[in-house]
Amino acid sequence: MNSPLTWLLTILVFFPLSIAADSNFRVKISTELSEASAQASDTDDTDLSTQRLLNLRYLWATSSDNWAFDLQLVSELNYTPDQERNPWLHSVSQFERQDRAYWTLTEGTNHSLIASVDRAQLTYKSDSFRASLGRFPNSWGRGLVFHPLDVFNAFAPTLVDRDFKRGNDSLLIEYVFKSGSEFQVLTTVRKRLVEIRRPSNTFAIKYSIPIGMAEFETVGAIHYGDEIFGVSTALPVADIVFRTDVVRTCLDQADCHISSILNVDYTFSFLGSPIYIFGEFFYNGIGVKDLSPGYGVLSKAHTRRLGRGDLFSLGRNLLAVGAHVSWHPLWNHTITVLTNTNDKSALMQTYVSFAPTDHANVNFGVRLPFGDTNEEFGELIVDDEFKVGGVAGVFAEFIYYR
Repeated sequence: MNSPLTWLLTILVFFPLSIAADSNFRVKISTELSEASAQASDTDDTDLSTQRLLNLRYLWATSSDNWAFDLQLVSELNYTPDQERNPWLHSVSQFERQDRAYWTLTEGTNHSLIASVDRAQLTYKSDSFRASLGRFPNSWGRGLVFHPLDVFNAFAPTLVDRDFKRGNDSLLIEYVFKSGSEFQVLTTVRKRLVEIRRPSNTFAIKYSIPIGMAEFETVGAIHYGDEIFGVSTALPVADIVFRTDVVRTCLDQADCHISSILNVDYTFSFLGSPIYIFGEFFYNGIGVKDLSPGYGVLSKAHTRRLGRGDLFSLGRNLLAVGAHVSWHPLWNHTITVLTNTNDKSALMQTYVSFAPTDHANVNFGVRLPFGDTNEEFGELIVDDEFKVGGVAGVFAEFIYYR
């Protein structure tokens, strides 16, 4: 299933079905210009790197009283002369080679055209019971920027486009009690890498309890061989919402750590414009307080989580603050500042969104890091010849959806 013909036949099979179902498509074009995100440590030259992406998503869905089926086909063209990127500030590629089924239509030294089935979800539902089988997204926890409880393709802190989360090959069973409590059982299967002799699947249970206006969740899971137990809460107080996640992860029987977040957000009006502000503190139990020795100070368990996209942070204590302002129904402005409270490095990202029509959106902005060598948002030394991170960049993206 690696030929372009296979991909073409797949489209031709499902295209006629769209006449009798809900059929849509989404096109995204994005570009980013930044300093080279990786360079030899013995050179001081600052080269510019351009990264371009064209993403086409075809959505097809049909449903009846008790059954529903959702299919989403994705093709993505990447042009990236500089392949190395900062792994804890950018999202993992839409097509993660470790555990994703995909077709490589063409590939070169600085480009790739890849296709994938990102959703193929069959769902049965009744008044209190729901079961889903296939490929679909999962989300845990209540993080706004950091997601210690979300081990399913969590969004990176600097990701702007969050309309679609990558799907996982899963079976999800949900039951809602008359009290409003909900019980879920989830299992996710992945391709196991021969070179990594560890389990790759996930099995989890979750129980949600409403307590007045508050929400309380408990989660237990086995994820890539790690034992996870988490508690998540949300508590509204007047117009403010407090949220917490507390997660205990045992990498092995004698190697456990606790991570947690606390966030708060509030919406108000100023001069007729709605303004949303938030703050979030993240205690990263597997992180390190001192990054001065370089990348080698990170544990193998930490680097595995970075590589899988389960985590995007290196340090122990991080703080995120931000605001979203609607200056006009067509114009919105967002700013986010991330800070490592141990080494005082920071990253500021700000962008403007413009909606020229009901079916299109344009985002453009800038990303500025502030940090010295071997700090969270500075330039990190991987080895004697290699550095990553600490780069400024400007970006723009156009999204059209019908």
